[in-house]
Amino acid sequence: MRTATALALAIVVAAGTLSPHRASAAQRVYASRDEAKAEPGDTLRARNVALVSKHRGSSVLAGSMVTGYLSQRGLPPVAGVMMVTDSGLDFHAANGSFTATFPVVGPVRKTGGKTWRASAVSVAYTHVEEGRTVYMIRVDTGLFETDAPGPLLDVAAHPAWLDSLGSREWTVETPLVSVHNTKGTYALIRTLVGSKYADTLFTLFGHPSEPVGIVGERGRNAGRLGEYVASRDSLALDPSRMSSYAQLRHALAHELAHRWQARAPAQIATLWQGTPPIRDPKRYGYGSVSEHQAEAVAFAIHYLQLTAKAKPNDDQLGLLDSYELLVPGTSMMVRYLALQSIYARHPLRRLLTTGHS
Repeated sequence: MRTATALALAIVVAAGTLSPHRASAAQRVYASRDEAKAEPGDTLRARNVALVSKHRGSSVLAGSMVTGYLSQRGLPPVAGVMMVTDSGLDFHAANGSFTATFPVVGPVRKTGGKTWRASAVSVAYTHVEEGRTVYMIRVDTGLFETDAPGPLLDVAAHPAWLDSLGSREWTVETPLVSVHNTKGTYALIRTLVGSKYADTLFTLFGHPSEPVGIVGERGRNAGRLGEYVASRDSLALDPSRMSSYAQLRHALAHELAHRWQARAPAQIATLWQGTPPIRDPKRYGYGSVSEHQAEAVAFAIHYLQLTAKAKPNDDQLGLLDSYELLVPGTSMMVRYLALQSIYARHPLRRLLTTGHS
């Protein structure tokens, strides 16, 4: 991980040119294949409070910066800086591609005569390796990874001043396309399927026999954002339940991974030996080996595509470590896929497959 000073300075310089992006209500990349589970608006850790009017602590923390990696809506992590303000958290991607704003506390609720507010920031889990502790901080729609959490731990402790902040309801992001806009949905899917990104996936995992379609009513009722049916060798997606094109791309990779599973189960089982489970109970793939494997493949594809023009360096391996912390098995899939002919000229191929640059 880059030093806090260097990365923070890089973000501050770039911040003036970043385009704002609003992150809001939690939205899984995938829903359960077995059943649809409605998620209430206040599933975060609740705390009974007596509303207060002073919040000196907020002014002390405001302006603090924490470097790390942000994984939003189940997608792979992005390096950047989380800035603490007196009313929220602002993430600035290191590559200048986007910013995201997160609340630090939920809206005021009254239950059983008590007033309370849910914490929007909490410690999901920690990882200790070679004497270094990495904190996985849950921030509304995402998970932020850092080895120097600083003020985020203060916010996660839900200090009293959080309850004096202005209250606003959880907001819902705009989907890529309306569920009623079938023409627009097919247009999005055709654009994706006809892209060079999709060509890479089809080269690796083959092309389904049927054209990529839209998730049907039964699949929607089960909460599926994508599905692969092995008996028909068909794949379907549901852009109306996604808020970004990145999610749509990720869904295609995930479902084609299921095609690979169906056609080469012994091969994947051999590769998967010794892979630990996902630790975050809110991450898709938790508790399901099949979905975990598909997520690891999708993460691996994302990493290889992202670094296709990168120069071999320790930062790239550090980024892969971050992928692995979120979805164990990603690094193994990255190294296996890097051996395939389509990645013969990938700049990191030698480093990934032999350990030598």
